[in-house]
Formats: sequence, structure tokens, C-alpha cells
Amino acid sequence: MKRAYRLALVFSLLAVSIWMSYDGVMSDVGPIQAQAEQAACTVKKCKDEHGMTKLSRTPFGQSFEFTWKDGIVAIECHRQFYVAGTRLCAREQ
Repeated sequence: MKRAYRLALVFSLLAVSIWMSYDGVMSDVGPIQAQAEQAACTVKKCKDEHGMTKLSRTPFGQSFEFTWKDGIVAIECHRQFYVAGTRLCAREQ
């Protein structure tokens, strides 16, 4: 019986790590980038010319850097519970 629990635990951890890798690193970044840009636009004016200058993807989330003429805004996005939930984007501290 202990062996069955161990196998179930190993399988669960493996499934979670595969899901987090896919969701954070290999999935489409377009919708996440748009959400990050909206978060950056709460700090700087979006009507001013700007662009994304840096993107970092990990299984735990994504980091974006948007550059304006007068400054840089760094945004970090991750899922609410890291494995599931809505995606949250906020300015890096």
C-alpha cells in the first residue's frame, strides 16, 4: 500500500511540473504579454511610444520589461496559485 501512495505522489509531482513547464515556458505568450502591457500602462502612459525590451519565461511565471523614452517598467506575471487560477500581472518591486 505504501508503494501505491509513493507512486501516486511521484506521478502527481511529475504531472504538476510538466504542466507548469508547458504553461510558463512553451505556451503562447501573446495574451500574457497584452495583460502585462496593460499593467505597465497603469504606471506610464500607453499613448506614448513604448515597446517590450525584455522577456523572461520560467515554469513559475513570466517577466516583461517595457521601455518608454523616460523610463523602464518591469512587470511580473504568474498564475494565482502558480499551478491554476487566473493570471496576475503586477509591477516588480
